[in-house]
Amino acid sequence: MAEYLEAGSLRAEVLKVAAAEVGVREIPLGSNTGPRVNQYLDAVGVAPGQPWCMAFVFWCFKQAAAARGVSNPVPRNGSVIHCWQLAQSQPGTNVVPAEKANADPSLVLPGMVFFIDTGAEHGHAGFVVDVVGGTLVTIEGNTNSAGLREGIGVFQRSSRKIRDINMGFIAFA
Repeated sequence: MAEYLEAGSLRAEVLKVAAAEVGVREIPLGSNTGPRVNQYLDAVGVAPGQPWCMAFVFWCFKQAAAARGVSNPVPRNGSVIHCWQLAQSQPGTNVVPAEKANADPSLVLPGMVFFIDTGAEHGHAGFVVDVVGGTLVTIEGNTNSAGLREGIGVFQRSSRKIRDINMGFIAFA
C-alpha cells in the first residue's frame, strides 16, 4: 500500500463508503439511472440519466463527512472537468498534477480522487484505493470492468496505471 490510512480519517472513511457501494448497478443497465444512481445524481443536483462518476465521488464524501461530523470538502458539482478546476484553488486540497504523479508515484495516496480528461469537456473520476508498482486499485462509479467512463455501475478495478491519469489526483481535506 502506498501509505497507511489512519483509522477514522476522512480518507479511510470515504474508501469504506465507496467499497460498500461496489456492485451498485444502473437500472436498466446503460441508462445512467436507478434507485441508488439517482441518489448520487441528486446529491449534486443533476437529473437522472446524466453521467454520474463525479456525483458518486461527491456522494461518498458526503456520507463519510457526515459520519465524521465534518463538512464535505468536495465541490458540489457533477462535472469532472469543472470539479478539477474548482478544486485547484480550494483551501486544504493536495493537488498532484499528472506530470508530478508520473515523476514521483509516491505522491499518489489511498483516498485520493483521480481525474481523467476524456475529451470534448468530458471526463472520468474515481477513488484510489491502493497503488501497487505504478498500478492503481480503484473504486469507480459509472464504469464497467473495462474502465469506460460510461459504464453500468460501481466497480473496483485494478488495471489503471498512474501514467493513464492525464489530469491528476486530489486529496480533499
